[in-house]
Amino acid sequence: MDLTIEELQNFETEIVKEIASICKKNNLDYFLHCGSALGAIRHGGPIPWDTDVDIIVPYNQYEKLMSTLRSELSENFYLDYYDNNKYYTPLFARVGLKGYSTNTLHVDIFRLIGTSSNKSNQIKQASEFKKLHKIYFLKIVNQNYKGQYSFKAKLYYTFFKLLYLRLSLKKIRQTYDALCDEYNFEKADYVTNPAGHYGMKNIMPKSYYGKGIYVKYAGFEVKIPEMYDSYLKQYYGDYMKLPPENHRKIKYSYKITKL
Repeated sequence: MDLTIEELQNFETEIVKEIASICKKNNLDYFLHCGSALGAIRHGGPIPWDTDVDIIVPYNQYEKLMSTLRSELSENFYLDYYDNNKYYTPLFARVGLKGYSTNTLHVDIFRLIGTSSNKSNQIKQASEFKKLHKIYFLKIVNQNYKGQYSFKAKLYYTFFKLLYLRLSLKKIRQTYDALCDEYNFEKADYVTNPAGHYGMKNIMPKSYYGKGIYVKYAGFEVKIPEMYDSYLKQYYGDYMKLPPENHRKIKYSYKITKL
């Protein structure tokens, strides 16, 4: 089906509302992440030109949240992950609209993991995560869509398969999980999103997240990082300043693929 940006955001907002309710009911921690936290503060809901919605969950509660969502999500939504979808390429879960692909309409559920306080170790860990994400994506594409991906993707695959030639998809996931476990989350002073697209900006003091605070988002309450001012400044600088109009890209319609 084809959706306007308003229709797409309405579906995603309903997903956020349901996840927030399930987390509150089960005493599970979560935070709206990156642009979604920015939307809550600057717009009181989704950023009007953004369709990407992110939630991040402390690593020590991630698996519990996955199982809880699977048992408590309403019949309108479902959890999409590698264990129930062989075509699934991310190394993190998504919640989507039942009966439709999560490629466009989804809420990302990221892990918040502990990391080193040493910058050299942080850079090394971030580099390993980046490699694992790329090779995992390309292996799935190569297995399921052979001949249907771009020349650039083929070059990436050729390069990264030299690094992980003998690793199965299962082994890559195990390696990824081991990296997430490298620094104890409870004891770590710094945390990161291992799947984030902001590079070293993802790494910040755990105190920025704290216990979180509740703010209004599209008429209901959501949790965002406690020190949201420091958090948002790290990602966006002067975050209350709107980007130039030519950076506020809105498509005429968004195609959502039926499963």
